[in-house]
Amino acid sequence: MTTNLVFCDFDGTISRRDIGYNIFRHFSGGKNEELLPDWKSGKMTTRDCLTAEAAMVNATPAEIYEFLEQFELNRGFVDFVELLKDLKIPLVVLSDGLDFYIKYILEKNKLTDLPVLSNIGRLEDNTIKVEFPHDNHSCERCGSCKAERIAEFRATFDTPTRSIFVGDGYSDACATREADIVLAKKDLEEYCRAANIEYSSYDDFYDVVRILDQMRIFNSRD
Repeated sequence: MTTNLVFCDFDGTISRRDIGYNIFRHFSGGKNEELLPDWKSGKMTTRDCLTAEAAMVNATPAEIYEFLEQFELNRGFVDFVELLKDLKIPLVVLSDGLDFYIKYILEKNKLTDLPVLSNIGRLEDNTIKVEFPHDNHSCERCGSCKAERIAEFRATFDTPTRSIFVGDGYSDACATREADIVLAKKDLEEYCRAANIEYSSYDDFYDVVRILDQMRIFNSRD
């Protein structure tokens, strides 16, 4: 029997908007924008980019958490979590963003049980200090390589696994190498098209459920 595993990006996928990007843009006065072309082109690693963006932030923790109040989850995500829980399908949040805002938004929506694999952001001295707790053994681009995190999680199962990845951005590119099924939108969809990677296009998590149902991933409901 094959065990299904679901992995979801956070910024712009689970959340409607890219929270990390908006934090850096707002609290740096837009200075972080200067770094993004080099990051997107691969001239700058995610670790270097995140560290530089975070250092540009000038805000108290209270100001940052107040800013977070505006962000919402993507449509259907809470129902998606409940469905996977009912079907006993593991769901892991994979992010190359920062843990403090991911966990804050999940806690706000009573989703504290979800495992989160991400980088660490510490709010200290009116700025953000970034730590990278996950080792990348072959990837030199990412802060926390999603392909490596998927492979590590799969290795904990004795049975064959089928990995499903849901994402939206350039930081999700590595995940497409390890995932068996890819659901993509926005920049990730563009990447998949350019790299000739098979994917399904989605907008929200109601689409995700519909697509996976058509693939009979949820055949235990039949």
